[in-house]
Amino acid sequence: MEKLSRGLITTLNVAAGLLFAAAIAINFVNVVGRYVFHAPLFWAEEVTTLLVIWSVCLMSYRLTANGEHLVTDILRPFLPASLQRALLLAVTAFGVAATGFVAYYAYVVVALVARLQQLTTVAELPKEVANGSILACFALALAGSLVRLLQMADTRRPLPGAEPAEVDDAILATEGAK
Repeated sequence: MEKLSRGLITTLNVAAGLLFAAAIAINFVNVVGRYVFHAPLFWAEEVTTLLVIWSVCLMSYRLTANGEHLVTDILRPFLPASLQRALLLAVTAFGVAATGFVAYYAYVVVALVARLQQLTTVAELPKEVANGSILACFALALAGSLVRLLQMADTRRPLPGAEPAEVDDAILATEGAK
């Protein structure tokens, strides 16, 4: 499963990088067209925005699976290891429920705009492309949360995810105060 997860992360990294590179290229062409030729691409801003949003959303799997997302981790440094694991399990289980809830309703919205055949305002792209980024983001975050939950269930393994420097500093400060 870890090999599959690493492969998915690599694929999503490449896709996000390509989308972001396309956004930069479109933006560059638009700037040159606007200021050199006085002929901007009317659709460039909307498409660039969508490409950047999609590139960010594609990273949600990696961020949740590796525990790289933003967290407010106030209690963890002060808890014993067994309670740290329990806290992370509870938070990750809540994350699975929350991302599943949002992913379901994102699907409902995407299905609705697809059925209504709505288009974006300027570029006239199908709105399911725009709203699909939210669905993709939360579906990938759900998958990442499930993978992380399975990794944490194995008590023989260390807790997955990188420790932020602030946590290390807090642990050192509490140990130094003793």
